[in-house]
Amino acid sequence: MSLIPIQLSDLKIGQPLSWDLFDQKREPIMERGYIIKSADELEELLRKSSIFLRLGASSERIDSNVKKISDFNFDDMQLKVGDKLYLQLHSSEKSLYSSSNDTNCMSTIIGYVPNQYLIVSMPKTNQLTGQPFLEGDQILVRLFSGQCVFSFTVFVDKIVMLSFKYMHLSFPKNIAGRTIRNSRRVKTTIEAKATINNESIPIIITDLSAAGAEISTYSELGKADTRIGLLVKIKIHEKEILLQLQAIIKSLKAKNKQGLVRYGIEFTGLQADQIFSLRSFVYQELIENPNSNV
Repeated sequence: MSLIPIQLSDLKIGQPLSWDLFDQKREPIMERGYIIKSADELEELLRKSSIFLRLGASSERIDSNVKKISDFNFDDMQLKVGDKLYLQLHSSEKSLYSSSNDTNCMSTIIGYVPNQYLIVSMPKTNQLTGQPFLEGDQILVRLFSGQCVFSFTVFVDKIVMLSFKYMHLSFPKNIAGRTIRNSRRVKTTIEAKATINNESIPIIITDLSAAGAEISTYSELGKADTRIGLLVKIKIHEKEILLQLQAIIKSLKAKNKQGLVRYGIEFTGLQADQIFSLRSFVYQELIENPNSNV
């Protein structure tokens, strides 16, 4: 049984659970239909254990709760001090979700005054091509929160350069968002290693999700249901994370003209921190490279 971490927004006090819940040892915690009666009970539950639901059960979420792309407001983003934002000069944009990697940079939320302004850190200038941001610039902002990717356009109202560099941005009015499913995949070209029978084999991960991947290699890894190991480095917010994963081959395609074999694999036995890292990488790619969506 493969498990995925539940979103805290899915746990509603006074409403019956839509899924069976498990701890990280795959032991059942609560059954579908159970009602969490108070905030204290929810806090106690979260303090005791990480909470998971069975992979595939996320499809049971009620579609009526998924908002349309234009139905989001500021509170839906649940912004907190320290959250990461991806900034892009609006002049380089062709559409809301298109991007140019040359102008992407990262900033951090310092604070905000509702309906007045946001305060964010000034990105390092070596993250930008051309001139740094100037007062009056129009900026496209992207971020992910929970299971959604959000974006909105703001203006640079004021830049403060004394002691600590930061910017006052206009308060966002029109916020767009997309719900990201746990199975959402992104295109990649990540070099990694597969291990089978103590042999290390170079591979390329050509798409990736929190549940599995497609890999290409010149070597034969085995038939369907063969278990393999995977050693891969991913980069999240400029930090490299080494993941040692276990997987099972679910499908394979015959060698192409270049001699490459493509395998579809499903991750097994994922730990909570591994799932978090994989999902964070996928969300990051969807924000920085929206065209990477499979």
